[in-house]
Amino acid sequence: MPKVKKVPFQFTNEIQNGKHILTLSGNVQKKYWRDDDVINAKDIREALDTVTDDIVIKLNSPGGDVFEGIEIYNYLKDHPSNVTVEVTGLAASAATFITAGADEVIMNVGTSLMIHEASAFAWGNKQDIQKTLNALETIDDSILAIYSEKTGQSVDQLREWMNEEKWFTADEAVEFGFANSVKRAEPQEEPQDIASMIQDAVAVAMAMANLSQPVTNQVEQESKQKSLIARLRKGE
Repeated sequence: MPKVKKVPFQFTNEIQNGKHILTLSGNVQKKYWRDDDVINAKDIREALDTVTDDIVIKLNSPGGDVFEGIEIYNYLKDHPSNVTVEVTGLAASAATFITAGADEVIMNVGTSLMIHEASAFAWGNKQDIQKTLNALETIDDSILAIYSEKTGQSVDQLREWMNEEKWFTADEAVEFGFANSVKRAEPQEEPQDIASMIQDAVAVAMAMANLSQPVTNQVEQESKQKSLIARLRKGE
């Protein structure tokens, strides 16, 4: 499993342009102490329980506790507001349950999404190890059910991806149903070349002048126009 660098914690709750914006950055984990810096179901409930506006969650997380992630998934899925999750960096492991609970998922350019099998530490005799294995298989089935409902992909395909710990680019996340769209920068209109602007203005002025000139002067006017345009192109 590639090592994912720790994502700095951020939890902000604000209203912008009639939408409720919740920024979530960090690990997904149950909050045991008041000062725990983690993404957790309790804080999300407290932030969104009374919200009736559209909700936008800006998410960047390497994941964490599968059960906490599933609790957040079910909370968002049942929320009466329209919920959009915008991935701003990474949505991996348990964080993908947060995206799965949204009505719409937007991937920013360059972002990633990753899914994998559940994991745990085991200690004890063979019966203890078998119990842990049974639990992991059950958890994987629960995860598969969430992904299958979200993406429309077959369970066999999803299981194969989870077994290999599959990483998806933003475009691949959309292609395979984990997200709805990729947010791309708006193309900026290129400023018109100054020389071209002057050239166009001169051409219009010359054309207007030609309308009032005798035909015998038209050749001379066109010659002057071409000469001026050539000088402008050279930057003279």
